[in-house]
Amino acid sequence: MANEDLIYRITRAVYDRLGAGADEQMVEQLVTDIYREVDASAPTDATASSVSSGEGSSSRMIISVFGLDHPGIVAGVSQILADASCSIIDINQTVVQGKFAMVIIADTTRARESTADLKERLRREGESLGVRIYAQREDLFNAMHRV
Repeated sequence: MANEDLIYRITRAVYDRLGAGADEQMVEQLVTDIYREVDASAPTDATASSVSSGEGSSSRMIISVFGLDHPGIVAGVSQILADASCSIIDINQTVVQGKFAMVIIADTTRARESTADLKERLRREGESLGVRIYAQREDLFNAMHRV
């Protein structure tokens, strides 16, 4: 069984058990912990760079931002990443009839804080900017959103 398929199956099982209202951060941590228990060859946080080639990296984060357009959204999110020593690998944003949408892929290899802390800072910044910010490790994002 491919690593991506295993992560996907674990994620589905966790969501099935916890229900649709499950806390995303808790689900991500449970999936990571279970995956590491099941696959002894899985990297640890200290050495994680990729669960497997083609699945995405555990040292990259997918950040999605949605809300009504206004000045300062890109700057606010970018500043959080800069303060944490994360690099923006790719960024795409658009405005459609006053609705703002942005996706950032960030490299968290040199991050000065944990993924959970960074996600919380982004969430709080979203609240202050009046937008919704969702952040997830790339490997888990890919496994959870594959067709």
